[in-house]
Amino acid sequence: MVRQFTRKEINERLRKKIADKKPIVIGGAGIGLVAKIADQTGIDLIMGYNTGPFRMDGHGSLSGYLAYGDSNLMTLILGEHLLKVIKDTPLIGGIGAADPYRDIDQLIERMMDMGFSGITNVPTTGLYDGIFRKQIDATNLGYPEEVKLVENCNKRDIFTAVYAFNEEEAKAMAAAGADLIGAHVGLTLGGTIGAGSALELDAACERTQKILEAARSENPDIIVVCHGGPFDYPENVQVCFDKTDVNGFIGASSVERLPVEKAIRECIQQFQNLKMK
Repeated sequence: MVRQFTRKEINERLRKKIADKKPIVIGGAGIGLVAKIADQTGIDLIMGYNTGPFRMDGHGSLSGYLAYGDSNLMTLILGEHLLKVIKDTPLIGGIGAADPYRDIDQLIERMMDMGFSGITNVPTTGLYDGIFRKQIDATNLGYPEEVKLVENCNKRDIFTAVYAFNEEEAKAMAAAGADLIGAHVGLTLGGTIGAGSALELDAACERTQKILEAARSENPDIIVVCHGGPFDYPENVQVCFDKTDVNGFIGASSVERLPVEKAIRECIQQFQNLKMK
C-alpha cells in the first residue's frame, strides 16, 4: 500500500526540521534502488522526474531538457517504480507544464491517484536563456506555464516544491502558492557528467540569497533550499548554509549520481587490489 502524504503533513515535517535547526535534505531518484536507500536513511522528500533516468543511465541531466523522450510519460513510468519501494517519504513528481499533448489537470489527477504526494516543475524552462527563452515564453511553452501549474496545485491543496532561477521567478512562484523553492544556480558540477562550468562558490551563495529574499518578499514563511552549480558535495553545501538563510538542500546528481560513481569505483579498485596466492 502506497503511503501518500497531504500538503499539511509534508509542511509539518519540514517545519519541524526548521524548528529543530536541522537542514531539510531532498533528493532526486532516477531508479528504485536510490529511492529505497534514501527512504530508509530518512531523507525528507524524494523527487521523481524525467532527468533522473537519463542521469542514472550515464547521461547528463540536460538530456531531460532536450527532445529525447516524452518527459511526462517518463515521470509516470518512474513513479510506478519508485512508489513500490518508498515506505515513509513523500514522493514529489515532476510535470512538464507546457506539454502540448496532455491536459495538465488530468495529469495532476493521475499522478495524485498513483500516490505522488506533491508536484514540481521539471522539466523546467528556467534553465534556458537568451532568445530561445524569450520565444518559448512568448509561445506559451515556457516558465509562465510552470507558474500556472503551481497556482493550479495550490487551489487543489497539493504540496509544491519548485525550482526558480532568479528573483523574478522566485517572486512569481511564491505568489502562486509554492510551498518550497529550490534556488537553482545551474547544473551541478562534479563527477563524470557534471556541468563543465558553474558559478564560483561565493557567487552561487550570493545568487541563492537574492532568490531567497525575493521569494520571502512575497511570502515570508516560504521554505527555500539551495541547489545546483558548485553545491555538489557536503562541504560546499555547508558553505551555503553558513553564508545564506536557506533551510536546506536539494540534491539530484549529488544524492544519486555522484555517490554511485564514487562507490562503484572504490569497490572495483578494492577487488583489483586483492592479492593472488
